[in-house]
Amino acid sequence: MKNLLFDYHLHSLHSPDGSMTIDTIVKRAQELGLAEICITDHVEVDNSFGAEWQTSKEQVKVQLDELNRFKEQSNGYVKKGVELAFPDNDPGTVEDMRELVNPGDYDYSIASLHQYKGDSPFSGTFFDEHTLPEAAATYVKWINERIREFPLDYFDCVGHIDFVVKGPHGIEDPSLSLTYFEEELRELFRYLIDNGKTFEVNTSAYKSLPGKKVHGLDWLTLFAEMGGEFVVIGSDAHKEEYIGYRLDDALALVQEAGIPYVATFDKHQPVLHKVK
Repeated sequence: MKNLLFDYHLHSLHSPDGSMTIDTIVKRAQELGLAEICITDHVEVDNSFGAEWQTSKEQVKVQLDELNRFKEQSNGYVKKGVELAFPDNDPGTVEDMRELVNPGDYDYSIASLHQYKGDSPFSGTFFDEHTLPEAAATYVKWINERIREFPLDYFDCVGHIDFVVKGPHGIEDPSLSLTYFEEELRELFRYLIDNGKTFEVNTSAYKSLPGKKVHGLDWLTLFAEMGGEFVVIGSDAHKEEYIGYRLDDALALVQEAGIPYVATFDKHQPVLHKVK
């Protein structure tokens, strides 16, 4: 199999929670032998998590200037990405996002949900009110309620559908099962497939599982059975030691599930790489 280790979820210092320069990311990715990377810094219009999370036009310009420079210098090894958070109207709106970002400036866009109506899987009370199965179903239900508000030309992929496992649940093995949220995932997958979009296999969730465990084979298999042809893989790294984190495990899951391709992107056009 040719090298299919594409890390398409990476955060630099341009994200409020990032700690790496883009130069550091590129050097480490090349040392690891990754085939291609995409920098996907946060762009958010809410201040739900603090004023530093509310991205300005000036910050977007600085991000893009660096992305353009690194894409050119690397002969396309570095792709220009962005992680767009679903606005929670505190005070930002989808219209504010449209005015802040021009999707044509990027190769690839992730749409991610981090909170909804003031609630978040990272809040102190979320798991007081939800069991893990309820949390998984609630989170994807939130995405389904918001996704149709988000313009189709603003995203290629939905981020971290298993986001809840990283929250303060206190569970030793928070592995998710399709049975927790099958109805919600069917609705999301149908919308994505029908509109030529996909979701990511985000390996950062594996850090919350015991040992070398993974999860997701059952919902990846469902995606394939529903006609999904490609997914994206990414580490969601905010620190150098997690660049490329367990991408090989993600690829093995994709292959076992029967999904034919992993995708990279160029100007929002998926480039499909056969996994077997």
